[in-house]
Amino acid sequence: MDKSLVEKYRKEMLEKYGDISSAAAATYAAMNSEPPEKGRISAWVTSVANIYPVKNARVTVFTGSPDNMTVVDSCATDESGKTKEFLLDAPPKSLSMASGAPALPYTLYNLRVSADGFLDNIHLNIPVFSGITSVQKSDMLPNAVAGGRTDPVIFNEFSSFEL
Repeated sequence: MDKSLVEKYRKEMLEKYGDISSAAAATYAAMNSEPPEKGRISAWVTSVANIYPVKNARVTVFTGSPDNMTVVDSCATDESGKTKEFLLDAPPKSLSMASGAPALPYTLYNLRVSADGFLDNIHLNIPVFSGITSVQKSDMLPNAVAGGRTDPVIFNEFSSFEL
């Protein structure tokens, strides 16, 4: 894995936005003693250009960097290339209802997708909102057409959601 590329993305995100998931969690904890609400992610894994679903791909939801991850949950895809819905902690929905909220209304998670015969995909900074199920698409590149590349393909999914 090209650790320098992953580190570059991590540093860029920290410089631009700070430690978003930690900040949101800390602000939420300070505001509320109730447990966090839940959001969901499911993954849909196909070969590049949606040619066919990838069965038995291993999808791992994690926080932190790919080299120092904290695994939240993991499962394999079914025959249609889809995973279960991963139930994940998210800040209260009320944070997305008004502008100028004291914390971000979402938590960022990452996915690692692995399957025999394909390069791994890493999806960084996927926002999870309370009460919402997001579908993360992951198109995998077959090793046979990767031109000798062995490092994972990294996707930075972050977009700023200004409220």
